[in-house]
Amino acid sequence: MLDSLRLRHTFIVVLATILCAGLPSTGWTWGSVGHHYIAQHYSQHLPAYIDGLRDYDLEVDAHVTDPDTRKGSTPGESDKHYIDIDYYPEFLAGTLPRSRAALEALYSPAIVLGEGVLPWAIDKAESTLTQQFQASNWTAAALTIADLCHYVGDANMPLHCAVNYNGQLTGNTGIHSRYESSMISTYLSQLDTPAMTVVYYPSPLDAAFDVIAASWAGVAPILAADNAARAAAGGSTSGTTYYTSLWNSTHTLTQARLDTASVLTASLVYTAWMKAGQPAVPGSSGVPPLDVPPMVADAGVRLVAGPTPFRDVLTVRFAAGGPSSVDVFDVRGARVARLADNVPGEGSVTWRPGGSGAPVGPGLYFVRLSGPGTNVVRRVTLVR
Repeated sequence: MLDSLRLRHTFIVVLATILCAGLPSTGWTWGSVGHHYIAQHYSQHLPAYIDGLRDYDLEVDAHVTDPDTRKGSTPGESDKHYIDIDYYPEFLAGTLPRSRAALEALYSPAIVLGEGVLPWAIDKAESTLTQQFQASNWTAAALTIADLCHYVGDANMPLHCAVNYNGQLTGNTGIHSRYESSMISTYLSQLDTPAMTVVYYPSPLDAAFDVIAASWAGVAPILAADNAARAAAGGSTSGTTYYTSLWNSTHTLTQARLDTASVLTASLVYTAWMKAGQPAVPGSSGVPPLDVPPMVADAGVRLVAGPTPFRDVLTVRFAAGGPSSVDVFDVRGARVARLADNVPGEGSVTWRPGGSGAPVGPGLYFVRLSGPGTNVVRRVTLVR
């Protein structure tokens, strides 16, 4: 185990060194292109009463790669950028403790650190941001938002969330760089994230674990896309044919992950502001509604989906403070079913995959409850 961790850390350091030394300025990794993309798009989601934070957009963008820079000088920083979530059998069983102390009690602090502590890095950054908002320290807050952009970006890169982070276990060695560096750099101009509505997260840690689970579900499609691209390119992992195929197979997934990263970052900024007591943000174009006190946006929200795994029928029970919808998405981020549409209060619905419409195959799916101030996701597995 320790040897495998050393190999992982060595790979990351060597990869970063090669990329920094040998690529032109446009040839950044996800650690640069993707993070800058998120930093440049997160603030469009901010509501009017905190959009004064957009005055700091250039600073956020300039510092979004600081966490990567700190890897060489700050002990423990490298472990904040990933989590090998599938190392833990409890993750696949749906019983993984989200408390770091509880997980360390099961596996030891050394193992938990070695397998990555990304979700707790996100939680810590949000907590720090809350304190800075309370103190109206906007300059320091901008640097923390940059860190948040970075860590949330890592959580939305599927290969930062798996033991098989470089395809080394499945004959796809090198896919990490091919996907997050070469492909993203080539097709960056085809990415486009629209403005979306932020939501309040009572538990940023839960939000981090949920998005990591969604990202992990993208690992298998990326590896399959790599296999298909190599086959199309006659075994090559370079050239136009290879990268065109890889992009065509993964662009929907990639766009979904970057969209999620940008709006989740904005939502965690909004969450920190709510927890801080809704301080006035200088330069904002609006004022907060007087009838929405802090920390109530998700009060009474509940989403239960089961059993999982299931074969024929999934039962979904939900409750929200206002009209909400329930949808099912596949690992690519495509909606495969709408189970409830703008339903007030609470309810119960069922999903029979393939009961109507296109066939639905076995695999991992995500049930989402959404509405004003609500965005809750549960993972389910369909078996046949």
